Amino acid sequence: MDAPATHALTEAIYDAALDAAHWPAVLRRLKTAFRTEAETFYVLDFATREIGEAHLAGVSPYWVGHFNRFYFAPDNPWNVHSTALHRQGMVRTNERLDAFTRQRGALFRSSYYHEWMVPQGFHHSIGNTLTSDRRAIANVTLLRAPDLPRFNAAEVRLFEQLSVHFVRALRVRQHLDALRATRDGLAAMLDGLGDALLLLDDGGRLLHGNRAALDWLARRDGLQLRHGGVEPLHPGQRPRFTAWLKAHAAGSLRAASVPDTLTLARGASRLPLALRASGWTLPLSSWHSPRRCVLVSLGPAGAPRDGPPTEVLQGLYHLTPAEARLAHALCEGLSLREAAEALRITYGTARTRLKAVFGKTGTHRQAALVERIRRDLPRPLGPG
Repeated sequence: MDAPATHALTEAIYDAALDAAHWPAVLRRLKTAFRTEAETFYVLDFATREIGEAHLAGVSPYWVGHFNRFYFAPDNPWNVHSTALHRQGMVRTNERLDAFTRQRGALFRSSYYHEWMVPQGFHHSIGNTLTSDRRAIANVTLLRAPDLPRFNAAEVRLFEQLSVHFVRALRVRQHLDALRATRDGLAAMLDGLGDALLLLDDGGRLLHGNRAALDWLARRDGLQLRHGGVEPLHPGQRPRFTAWLKAHAAGSLRAASVPDTLTLARGASRLPLALRASGWTLPLSSWHSPRRCVLVSLGPAGAPRDGPPTEVLQGLYHLTPAEARLAHALCEGLSLREAAEALRITYGTARTRLKAVFGKTGTHRQAALVERIRRDLPRPLGPG
């Protein structure tokens, strides 16, 4: 096999680690390089005694369905001596099996050979274990017809060279799977929280936002999403926001020089927007060391984080308890007359209290009041 072909096969191996759709290309190149009848990548689960994930060329579905029965048979030496022979990076051939067992033709006396390999026209084999633990192993195995010679020394050396890349490529894939699981788990956790939360890198690029935070950005309420990055709506506030974000992303020493909470203006008659930061270290890239990023929570400055709805409204707008109860009833979808009946006050009293609420919230209509409260709160009001 010449150098360009070897290089192309090596590239294909790493492509398959990144995307399983490339495995057929790997198997085709192996077939050309080693003149084989079947080329296989598969996982053996010794707990269930079954073949798991598999990419098989030259083996029909019928014979795949009969593999477990014959491979895990007690007379198959590959199964009997699995612990010793299926070690990571170990290249196996029929001849090396004979040397290990000190029995000439050890494989040829098994039902696996006579009832699974022979009917398909397979005789010679060469394989390698890419990963191995007590539960399962991942193998690459090539099978050759009996009318061809056994795998010679040059072919074994080439397979050993390729095996190094197979092992490395599978490690890359396992690392990628672990990274995906970490990121997916974090995203699910953030999405399950009611607070508006953004995960940003040190340049403000949006890595993840839960529903509450994305709704906030869509309203362009103090912050906006622009070209994939989060920034204050008002240009004059952007340098301070960028410096604050970089300090928290840099770690505890830099973060100590800036406040945890950054306050941004939101316009007339609106409570300022409070951003609270927490620096995190996450594996954001598969090919680089873990990077620092910042978890940012959004909410009106001075807004209580939790508590009964009426207390939240009192703290947010300096309402009296009676005014807060009326505002909460309106937020529940009641009309002013229905709210008066529910609170057991007269309609006139309700109108007087509503005017006071309008004055303290900077609104003039009931619909505007409800919208103002919805925008100002970091999470929806619960039942009273």
